[in-house]
Amino acid sequence: MNLPKYIQEKVITSAPASPEKIHICKTGKSAGQIRKFKAKPVRRGLLPITSKTLRLWVKQNKFPQPFSLNGLTVWESQTVLDWIEAHKHKASKNAK
Repeated sequence: MNLPKYIQEKVITSAPASPEKIHICKTGKSAGQIRKFKAKPVRRGLLPITSKTLRLWVKQNKFPQPFSLNGLTVWESQTVLDWIEAHKHKASKNAK
């Protein structure tokens, strides 16, 4: 797998597709304004989990800790790949 040295959450996690949405603001300064949210395609990451699950795992120390690089939260690619490989073996042992 050809990954950059550091990867962000969106490379690790997956997300379902979401349709285009139109929202009409009902109150405040923006009342009556229409906001259009673009449709988003399916995103398949390294793991079949959501961003929320990843953050929970990090908080519970079930996943390697990220660090900040120029204001971005990132993980070292090799650390994540090693974690996935280690947990693949645990999952296959538990399945037997």
